[in-house]
Amino acid sequence: MSRAANRNRSLALGWLLVAVQVVLFLAVALWPSSWGLAAPAARELGGVLFVLGGIGGVAAAVFLGRALTPIPQPNGAGLSARGVYRWVRHPMYSSILVLCLGVAVSRGAVAVWVLAAALAVFFEVKTRFEERFLVEAYDGYAVYASRTGKFVPGVGRRR
Repeated sequence: MSRAANRNRSLALGWLLVAVQVVLFLAVALWPSSWGLAAPAARELGGVLFVLGGIGGVAAAVFLGRALTPIPQPNGAGLSARGVYRWVRHPMYSSILVLCLGVAVSRGAVAVWVLAAALAVFFEVKTRFEERFLVEAYDGYAVYASRTGKFVPGVGRRR
């Protein structure tokens, strides 16, 4: 297979991963509520988690800057290891998961919890794919990943 064909196949897979991510996120966001199992304070706690996830996502986007891209392949704009990226390699994904956890807590629907868990597993798989590209594209990424947590500070350092 030629290099161009390999690149096209890789980009197609990258966009497929983005599509799956969007579908899972929308499923969490749009699943109907079920207040039967939710605790009385669940709505407030869920709201706090939702806002924290949103703030984290904005911070991740700001510190990533021009390097922000929806697909797993880097766009060549550089590697960010400042701001929230100083502590976590994938703060955008962490923030989306916190936001979805807030929705799950607020909704009380078991299906939303399952969808949020599926999104977490999906991000684990997607980051493995993404990090292969990052190691190839940026000489310092392996060292950065060995000292920086994956989704939570200090947890999931790359060996």
